[in-house]
Amino acid sequence: MVARPIFRRRARRPAGRHLRRDRRLIALCLATALGTGGALSWQLAVAAPPPEPVVEAMVPSLPDGVLDLTFGGDSMFGDGAAEKLAAVGVVPLLAGVRPLVAASDYLVINSETPFTAAAPPANRGAKYSYASDPAYLPALRDLGVDALNLGNNHAMDRGGAGLSDTLAAARSNEIATFGAGPTMAEASMPLLVRSSQHDVAVVSFGENFGAMHRSTEVTPGMLPLKPDRIERAIRVARDNGATKVVAFVHWGDNYDDVNYQQRYWAGVFADAGYDVVIGSGSHTLQAVEVVKGMPVAYGIGNFVFGAPGRFDTYGRPGLGAIANLRWEPSGSGVLTFRCIQTDNTLVDYVPRPCPPAQLAQARTALGPAVAWPGGVGTLRF
Repeated sequence: MVARPIFRRRARRPAGRHLRRDRRLIALCLATALGTGGALSWQLAVAAPPPEPVVEAMVPSLPDGVLDLTFGGDSMFGDGAAEKLAAVGVVPLLAGVRPLVAASDYLVINSETPFTAAAPPANRGAKYSYASDPAYLPALRDLGVDALNLGNNHAMDRGGAGLSDTLAAARSNEIATFGAGPTMAEASMPLLVRSSQHDVAVVSFGENFGAMHRSTEVTPGMLPLKPDRIERAIRVARDNGATKVVAFVHWGDNYDDVNYQQRYWAGVFADAGYDVVIGSGSHTLQAVEVVKGMPVAYGIGNFVFGAPGRFDTYGRPGLGAIANLRWEPSGSGVLTFRCIQTDNTLVDYVPRPCPPAQLAQARTALGPAVAWPGGVGTLRF
């Protein structure tokens, strides 16, 4: 596996009122002294401000010259898996997926949990409220996880303190975070993965999960879907040099098929010019479609998830997929899916590659847009 990059946040330093006034005075003096040359000085003095900030990461080398971005679905370490985690630790729970992410250049997972010891739950009446031990983060880093998407309905399960702990613990383990933050400005920052092939922005959104989860100008949380926010995010990404823009969206109904809201928002992303949409949130596989030329994987299910699950209750197979995204040197895109079995009543919290019977179920769930050469779901676009 290639060496993992260290991410950094690039802060914006907007010009203050006095600095803008001084630039105008300087430009006026230059125009008087230099005549026509002053026009250029004026343009430089009042140039556009720097782009809004992003969470920036660098992939230092690409062995084959092509950036392989990998996405894992819903992840959480606790709840029903607590006894197993106490007995053997987190590393054995990752063993089944390790070979499937080993070739990734950059791995992003949806963290449906804060990493914190903060207690009690922010919403004591919530039926499902999670927290994971920050001591598990080194194992995730060793697995190859580069970034945690926090734009979901569980990142705030321990409130602002839990989110703050998560950001600090991830930073100390050189894992980037995006999708939630102390304020709306920070929650809205795209992840920008720079490489010698492409600079790919990954933008996080989720449904409106309520006031306890939404960020504001002065309070922590994630960023709910809104058309203007979708347009603004791609603009910020492009202003920072992104050549491709991917949305990682937490949406849909638990253990169910794609709903009409998901299809509506997929159309909004396509109209705004996004290249790909990857979805999470339903805990099971959902269909893959091409919307106005843009691939949409509506739901890639769970990655490594510590809750028992309710697959039998809903009559759904306990399946997820590890999604890999690349653009070939020719310019064509390739989205691949490797099926994993995630029903914890069967795998005992250790997800594993799908056996043949479950692979057939995955083919049905992902739908006809996906071909299956060699047992790997493939969509070329």
